[in-house]
Amino acid sequence: MGKFTKNTYMKNYYKSVSALFVFIILIFGCGKLKNLTESVSGNKLYFCEEYDSSTDNCKGESNKYTEGNLTVMVDLRPTKTKLGVRSVNINVTDISTGNVVETFPFDTDSDMDYIYFENVKFENPGKYKVSALKPDGTVIVSNEIEIIDK
Repeated sequence: MGKFTKNTYMKNYYKSVSALFVFIILIFGCGKLKNLTESVSGNKLYFCEEYDSSTDNCKGESNKYTEGNLTVMVDLRPTKTKLGVRSVNINVTDISTGNVVETFPFDTDSDMDYIYFENVKFENPGKYKVSALKPDGTVIVSNEIEIIDK
């Protein structure tokens, strides 16, 4: 009888551990899936070394750059929305401290859905959250960037 109880206990133990393992994988998998679907179907903010509006060519698209000026791109076309405001602030926040490093104001048209913001300056190495904000502070879209030493 003792042998049977021990085997039953071990089977239940392994079932519980296996179920917990599957549950953890599902949680992480769903988080990654959410990020993937947002990047595929949602509005996005991204970065270019240079942008040519006549050809819609974003040269050097990445999330990692050396110090200097970049173009910040905002694409609202995936959700078929418009800015709805006549000005946008590009807000740069240091991720490690949570402090705002710089805010760059830009004039826009309220019916825009694809916008580029030139000469956004990144002077110091670090990881930053870059957000496009409406004048009232509402976040339109955000992304992260890493600036490294030259």
